[in-house]
Amino acid sequence: MLDWNPDLYLQFKKERTLPAKDLISRIELVNPKRILDVGCGSGNSTHELKKRWPNAEIVGIDNSKTMIEKARSLYDDTRFILQDVTEDLSSLGKFDIVFSNASIQRIPDHENLIKSLSNLLENKGTLAIQLPLVDKVRAQEALYELEHVKKYKQYLDLDTKNLRFNTKSTEFYYDILSSIFRHDSIYIWTTTYTHAMDSLDDILKWYESTTLVPYFDAFPNDEIISNFKNNFYIKLKNVYFPRPNGSVLFNYERLFLVASK
Repeated sequence: MLDWNPDLYLQFKKERTLPAKDLISRIELVNPKRILDVGCGSGNSTHELKKRWPNAEIVGIDNSKTMIEKARSLYDDTRFILQDVTEDLSSLGKFDIVFSNASIQRIPDHENLIKSLSNLLENKGTLAIQLPLVDKVRAQEALYELEHVKKYKQYLDLDTKNLRFNTKSTEFYYDILSSIFRHDSIYIWTTTYTHAMDSLDDILKWYESTTLVPYFDAFPNDEIISNFKNNFYIKLKNVYFPRPNGSVLFNYERLFLVASK
């Protein structure tokens, strides 16, 4: 099974870290003692948490071995654990902040997942989550169109290949959060980020580092992977156009959830 490519992922460290910074800025706790970073990846979001709260004990977990190894190599002052968030996390103890930046969108059953994460909080703890709204991204629409091409479709079982994101409506998340947290402590908002990419190649690389991984993993050989990637690139050319300075604007909308006990 293919794993994430942390080096390719970190080519867009600035763009991928910006939502984490925005999410951190809305957390009102002054002096948290323990913080859990769920789906920490290569540790860029964990590092931002450390910068904001340098005296806190911070634990990062992720189910990608390559990402955890990269995080450990970059930030040796933080504890990183190879662990899936859907497993029992009670052995990690309680936290003042449970933080998740673009990491749970492929996991089903967000209702039970959010309840499980909230159970890890101390009495006055804060849950902070950011989810990409990929269905509003033009590149994602182009990718969905490719799924129905006959030579690819036979390998892409949408129910089993982990190709779909599971982000729900704001009402869905409010109802879950309001059953756990005080309604006046809940903040939900969306932000559309406009990333100025150097070229169309950068949008392709963005997708290669994450979203395209389960597609590539589903295909039987390198030839069909290369063919799929080339056709995706052609579709990108039909929806993204260079600005006068040569850059390409890549709009990406994200959903933010913050709630405190």
